[in-house]
Amino acid sequence: MFRTRNSILGLAAFAAFALPAAAPAQEPIKFGLVTSFSGPFTIWGVQVRDGMKMAVEELNAAGGVLGRKLEIVERDDRNNPNEGITAFRYMVEREGIVAAGGMISSDVGLAVSRQAESLQVPYFLTMSGSHEILKKGSRYTFRTCLPAAPENMESIAALIKDRKYTRVGAIVADYAWGHSLREAVESLILPLPGVKLQIEVAPVPEKDFTPYLRKLQDLDPQLLIATGHPPGGPTITRQAIELGMKAFIIGPWYPTEFMVQRVGPSMFGRYVDYSCVDFEHPAYRPLAEKYNKAYKRLFDNNAFSGYAMVKMVADAVRRSNSTDPKVVAEAIRTGSFAQPGYGWALSYTEWGEMKAAQPLLYTYEKGDPGAINAGADWRPKVFFRSPPVQPYVPKE
Repeated sequence: MFRTRNSILGLAAFAAFALPAAAPAQEPIKFGLVTSFSGPFTIWGVQVRDGMKMAVEELNAAGGVLGRKLEIVERDDRNNPNEGITAFRYMVEREGIVAAGGMISSDVGLAVSRQAESLQVPYFLTMSGSHEILKKGSRYTFRTCLPAAPENMESIAALIKDRKYTRVGAIVADYAWGHSLREAVESLILPLPGVKLQIEVAPVPEKDFTPYLRKLQDLDPQLLIATGHPPGGPTITRQAIELGMKAFIIGPWYPTEFMVQRVGPSMFGRYVDYSCVDFEHPAYRPLAEKYNKAYKRLFDNNAFSGYAMVKMVADAVRRSNSTDPKVVAEAIRTGSFAQPGYGWALSYTEWGEMKAAQPLLYTYEKGDPGAINAGADWRPKVFFRSPPVQPYVPKE
């Protein structure tokens, strides 16, 4: 049938109008990473980032959340509270993040948590264990791995009683986390019957701990708590062994394989650290193998914390059918998230402390770890399973 040019153009215009318009691509759900990529906590921060990346890749491969992909927006806090505040505010105001996490330093964590409460955006701590970070009125700051300082010492007190130790030394750093640990040691370890305690305080950037260790030699501690000085953990361990001290050294939640690299084989059978990872859980191995294949490192506390917080936020978004940060925070605060292989299920008090934290203490033993840490000649081994610790209740 013959049609005039005008009729053809008219039909084309009608067809173009009648066809459904292509749906606009939905914006990704953005998760902020504010952590240390420079300064003394860099290795913690890198592990958190890569754990988050693995979680995001898994979620996106499965179709995302609510039909939307996830995206990580990352900034370096430079181990500086002002930098952390600036980075967090930028992510909230310019990037529209649903939540942020990965904080390591207690000083930075304390500063940024105040912003999270003011801006009403969920904020997750990986380390940052100062008991002063959370207040009774906190509703948007949550711990994920490292419990508040007093809870850490509950685990150590349980170990001391279990192993019948009577001489305990401690070295803490002169900053928020160190002082929190000192207070916890004095309140939970000092009162133990028959236990002698000595505490030494060192600057955060200290490189030589020999003078502090020599002060402890007369005590001849059976247990040396280095938990309160995270940057100094490897040096304290190495120098204590070099001085001939026989104590077990308790670490500061230090990244697992980096401890071996920095201290060497002398630490085997001498060093013990905390974990929010259950290295012996059957679900841990496939995750660790996948992580090691991608990043050539062990899937440790920090990496697993980053992985778990992304999965937990995605779960909260899905359950609440919302990406509103206030709604997501409420879903997390009133719910529970169980990640197989993690040390415990994540559930929270009203103010963001973990309800059922049960830190594991692990040591290092010689042996082939297999694909969880390909090429290494050692593996983590659970040393002591702490009973559940009581959530810290802020004083105000």
